Amino acid sequence: MHLNSYKFPEHVTMDIASGRWSNPLLSVLLAFAATTLACVVSLALKSMDQEISPIWLVDAVLLAQMMVARPHQRYGVFVGGVLGNFSTRLFVSHDLVGALCFSFADLVGVVIALRFAPRISTVAELIRPKPLIRFLVGGVVFSTFVSGLVAVTLQGAPEGSSRLPSMTTWFIAHALGCAIFTPAAVAFWTGELANLARVDQRGKNGVLLLLVCVVTIGVFGQRQFHLLYWVLPPIALLAFRAELAAVLLGVLLCQAIAMWFTVHGLGPFWIEPFVRMQDRIFALQLYYMAVLLIALPISASQAQRNRLIARLGDGERRYRVLAENASDIVMSMGLEGRLTYVSPRVTPALGYAPDDLIGMYYPELVLPDDRAALTMAIESVMRGAIEAFQDSRWRRPDGQVVWMKTSLRLLIDPFSSKPEALMATVRDITESKVAEQRLADERKELQALAFRDGLTGLFNRRYFDRELERQWRKEARALSLSHVAVIMIDIDAYKDYNDHFGHQGGDECLRTVAQAIASVARRPTDMVARYGGEEFALILRDTDEQGAMKVAEGIRTAIESLRLPHPASRAGIVTVSAGVAVQRAGEDGDGNGLVAAADRALYAAKQQGRNRTCTADTDCADQGAP
Repeated sequence: MHLNSYKFPEHVTMDIASGRWSNPLLSVLLAFAATTLACVVSLALKSMDQEISPIWLVDAVLLAQMMVARPHQRYGVFVGGVLGNFSTRLFVSHDLVGALCFSFADLVGVVIALRFAPRISTVAELIRPKPLIRFLVGGVVFSTFVSGLVAVTLQGAPEGSSRLPSMTTWFIAHALGCAIFTPAAVAFWTGELANLARVDQRGKNGVLLLLVCVVTIGVFGQRQFHLLYWVLPPIALLAFRAELAAVLLGVLLCQAIAMWFTVHGLGPFWIEPFVRMQDRIFALQLYYMAVLLIALPISASQAQRNRLIARLGDGERRYRVLAENASDIVMSMGLEGRLTYVSPRVTPALGYAPDDLIGMYYPELVLPDDRAALTMAIESVMRGAIEAFQDSRWRRPDGQVVWMKTSLRLLIDPFSSKPEALMATVRDITESKVAEQRLADERKELQALAFRDGLTGLFNRRYFDRELERQWRKEARALSLSHVAVIMIDIDAYKDYNDHFGHQGGDECLRTVAQAIASVARRPTDMVARYGGEEFALILRDTDEQGAMKVAEGIRTAIESLRLPHPASRAGIVTVSAGVAVQRAGEDGDGNGLVAAADRALYAAKQQGRNRTCTADTDCADQGAP
């Protein structure tokens, strides 16, 4: 397998994986030294009576070194590992064939394990579930099994014996070495072990590691009591309180101490009736595999928890910086609507200190008339609305009332996916509200000008026609069969009055007559309009003929009583003539027909001598004053 087929991380924290290790010769020398040292330690751990290798460290050291090396460094590491492994074996055993066979088998296992090794830049990435399973299955079990087959096949077994014991011994020593020591070696090559000596971590790490060593010495320095369980508390404490690299170092120190005492006839494993030393060492290795499997998940969980806490802290700090520098007021509240955070922007915007508002029920901050609408907006968000907006009036401490727009959103907990809090963004919209009100007033004023007569202040003919049609349709739809009356009024001999007194005098006469008409038709439903020139018109709802005649006569007599001089009139004063028409809205016809009927009655009143009132269907000769 080509070594370049493995993709290595570009960023690792230790200088070994940086540009300072880019010299090919330095790569060879460093790998040679590390592999030689690991091989010497592994061979030194062999039991003196049965030559059992309790754990083989060479594969783990070389594998970890190649995992963190950059592509151009891997060949130097590989060459250095080959030379270190072979030369040390040859120096110790003086067996050229054996050294070649075992070194070749080791390197086969490393190359296969490298194929299954994950792409990592820190040891924490190695112990994540998926990469760890891939590494254990392929990089530990499979690669060690293949390298064991190669070693046993090349070296062979003693005459008359089975190859299985040799295969088992190889597999146990190499598999446990890779499983236990590779994470620690990765932590060394990435510089994470060196970081344990930082000033801010040195004291804590030193105390915890010392506690692990002291307890381990106490447990394995005797052979009378079963105290193995006492090793776990300091390891667990180390996993909870220290970084992952410190945990790995603590487990290795613990294992080294236990191995030394066990090999020298001390420790709890000498209490058990093991037949062979090999069985005792195997039990010790399994015990520390279990210790590692307990410590690593705890440490990984704590590391993830610390990262999440740091991320949440960073997010909260960024949120507060943004909130405190935003032009809007940012608030957060519980699901019940009580404020838990208020940005400092509330002070210049509303005149309140943020701490004064904490704990208050948010809708209580607005004017009483606006609280119900704001409460409904909060409830709509709680029912599932993505966002809700509500305009409300706030009263500042100085008594000034300002308009504020509230934007409400629901915050969802990323872990439980349940509602966690409410966030409100509050913006001052007083200027826009004032502009809207000004625009509405101007629109209303323009509308009034469009439907008002500029001279008299009464409604104009356009509004009269529109209102008559609206009322006629309304009564017709209701099927109430109520009466609708129209009164048409005309000033008698107004042209002569205008010619005599001029236009200003004529205009003043029109205004006076208009006021007199409006003073008689005072009901809220009565509508008075200047129909055109000297002619006026009225719409009277729910008024029969008798009532309409009463109103018309009241207007005629009111104007007559003003005694406005009119030299051109036979009466010598200003008088009016009136025509009345009444019809039920549900009957045949429409508003235009009603106006035409009232106009005919007005014409009849004029023909009968003026200053009188006529109805559309009655002779009016005797209804008015002569």
